[in-house]
Amino acid sequence: MRRIFVAILALAGTVGLAVATAPATARQPPRPGANRLTAAANPAVVTFGQATTVSGKLTRNNNRGVAVALAQDPFPYGNGFLPLAQATTANNGGYSFHLLPASNTNYRVTSAGLTAFTGARVRSRVTLGVSDTTPARTQFVRFFGSVAPRHDGGAVLIQRQAPTGGWSTVRRTLLRHTSIGNRSVYSTRMRVPRTANYRARFPADGFNLTGTSATRTLTVH
Repeated sequence: MRRIFVAILALAGTVGLAVATAPATARQPPRPGANRLTAAANPAVVTFGQATTVSGKLTRNNNRGVAVALAQDPFPYGNGFLPLAQATTANNGGYSFHLLPASNTNYRVTSAGLTAFTGARVRSRVTLGVSDTTPARTQFVRFFGSVAPRHDGGAVLIQRQAPTGGWSTVRRTLLRHTSIGNRSVYSTRMRVPRTANYRARFPADGFNLTGTSATRTLTVH
């Protein structure tokens, strides 16, 4: 009888140890088809004046015709998301917003208690014109153009391409205000010492990414 009693105690101790070392809670595997909301901007980088589309999909039961809200937080970030647009999901739960951002912007999408984030970055649109593409060596040439959106007082870099392919800044000129459109304008004059490619460039400033004009070839004679 004593041997039986000792065996019972040993068995009880083993069971107790198993219970004590078992995890307090077991992590449940995710349920298939759990509610989900996605968002992405395409393209994620645009030049000012170009459009982007924020789109995604609501995945859940009965995801057709559900309200979707879009809010934006443009640079400088952190001032809160402001309401921008409303839409409803299609038969498959998809949605889209067609946008024309003027500056670097973060977006927040909410639907059915779910939230998703994305963003778009915007390059400045830079133009470059010249008064003469075939100047004499001692002749002054006027370089002019614009930067959009408006950046009054910012510095535009006039750059020349070396025979090796690299670019160097040969003139800095300031942007001036104009009442025509959301843009600033510039103009400067300089001599062109040799035949070369030229471009105008406006560096990134937080509101916009660096913008670069098309290349202009000046042939000196």
